[in-house]
Amino acid sequence: MKTRLKDIAQATGFSINTISHALRDEPDIAEDTKHYIREVAKKLDYIPNIPAGSIKSGKSRILSVILPDIGNPHFTIMFREIERYFSDIGMTPFFMNTRERAIDEINAVRLSIGQNVDGVILCPTQTETESIRLLEKSTIPFILIGRRFDEPINTDYVICDDTEGARIATEHLLSLGHRKICCVRVNEHISSDRERFNGYCQALSEAGIGVEDDLILHLTLTEEENRDAIRSFFASRPDCSAVLAFNDILAYSIIREAIAVGRRVPEDLSVMGFDNICSDYPLPIGLSSVSVSKKNIARIASELLYSRITGKEQNPEKQHIIVPTRLFLRETTAPPVADRQ
Repeated sequence: MKTRLKDIAQATGFSINTISHALRDEPDIAEDTKHYIREVAKKLDYIPNIPAGSIKSGKSRILSVILPDIGNPHFTIMFREIERYFSDIGMTPFFMNTRERAIDEINAVRLSIGQNVDGVILCPTQTETESIRLLEKSTIPFILIGRRFDEPINTDYVICDDTEGARIATEHLLSLGHRKICCVRVNEHISSDRERFNGYCQALSEAGIGVEDDLILHLTLTEEENRDAIRSFFASRPDCSAVLAFNDILAYSIIREAIAVGRRVPEDLSVMGFDNICSDYPLPIGLSSVSVSKKNIARIASELLYSRITGKEQNPEKQHIIVPTRLFLRETTAPPVADRQ
């Protein structure tokens, strides 16, 4: 038999009204009481009647998380933290994967609005702004995570310091003695791509080194054509001794292809990633990488969105939160071979 509010009331000693308010996270119930009631409800396998609850409260207790590539551990880690945060307060996040396709993003946003979700966390493809327009028109609270738009588009967002992360990564490779450093770019529409490239350029400029166009390696985030592009780059620039990849997944692709064409890592080629997925996954090769505080970013975005949903965040000004980055150095970076002889 399906568990009812009456069953939870009998198990806890609270009234049905208190149980109902606690499960809807109403402010008139103490936090420790809410937590206790949720735990009992979980043990009793209570399943709320979402449509009925929505009609009564005006809230669905559901939010959507729209991310570009769930196959990338970077986004998987983020989603897990978002899921953990909202599950703890009795809300259900559901995930949609855009595959870095604008049309899939627009469809995901339309579906979210149609399902009357309470909020949206979105990492945008940035090749269009229709999804932002739809969200603004709907008045559903939403937060951008990982990427941001330039003016005049103004939204809440939580990102890492992409520029500084790429700058300190490039600066470290320079400090090891590398001078021919490749920078991987993926899509100039994406804010993190532009800002990481800017950080790379800053570090080279500070070292008195010019940017060489043929040391910029253009790859795709979905890997369809990357193998040939990487091998072609190695053939055209055998003097390149280090690579700053756009993310860790691409860094590992570059390592794989480097080994395939006979280049040793890090003896012949140092590789620096961006995302630090080694922090959560015991991968066989310890990749040097820029840490972007994935869980911290996800937590901050979740807290900000919840404060918008509940009205606790009274400031109408959009919040622009930039989380610091730092380096994690592992086995894929070292001085050039000539400098160690």
